[in-house]
Amino acid sequence: MSIVCCKVTDSKIEIAADSITVRGYTQSKGNEVKFSKLVKVNDIILGGVGWTEENFLMQMFCQTHNISSTNTTDVLNFLNEFSDWKKKKAENHKIENDYMILFKGKAFFISNFLIQEIKNYEAIGAGMDFALSALYLGHDAEKAVETACELSVYCEKPIIKYEIKKSID
Repeated sequence: MSIVCCKVTDSKIEIAADSITVRGYTQSKGNEVKFSKLVKVNDIILGGVGWTEENFLMQMFCQTHNISSTNTTDVLNFLNEFSDWKKKKAENHKIENDYMILFKGKAFFISNFLIQEIKNYEAIGAGMDFALSALYLGHDAEKAVETACELSVYCEKPIIKYEIKKSID
C-alpha cells in the first residue's frame, strides 16, 4: 500500500515515494511514524513497496553490502545475496516486495527476480496505475506520486524524493 515512481530524462533520474504506513487496514499517522519506503543507504537509493519487514531488512542489508556494477546481472547477484542474508534473519527468505534501485547513475526495477533497467519511467505499488498515467502524460516523479496520493486510498503524503545525475552510456 504505497507508491514509488521513477522518471529518467536525458540528464537526470528522479525517484519519489509517498509516506503511508499501514497496519492491517489502518493507517499509522502522526510523529511516531518514522518508516520511509524511499531511503539513501551508502551509494544506493532504495525504494520499496510491500511488507515493511522486508523493506527494513533490505535497508539493513544495503548498509553492509553493495552492487558491484550497473548491469542487471550484478543487480541480480545483489538480490540473490539479499535472499541468502534474509534467510538468516527471518523465516521467509523469498523476495516478496517490489523495489527500485538507483545506483551510479542508473535506475533498476525489481519484481521477484525480474530485474530491468528503467530507461524512461516506472511505478510500483498500490497507486502505480495513477502514477504511470501521470508519467505517461509527461509529469515528473513527484507529480506522479502526488497524483497517486490524490486518487488512491492506499497512498498518502508527504512525498519523499531524490534526484541523481544520469550516467552517460
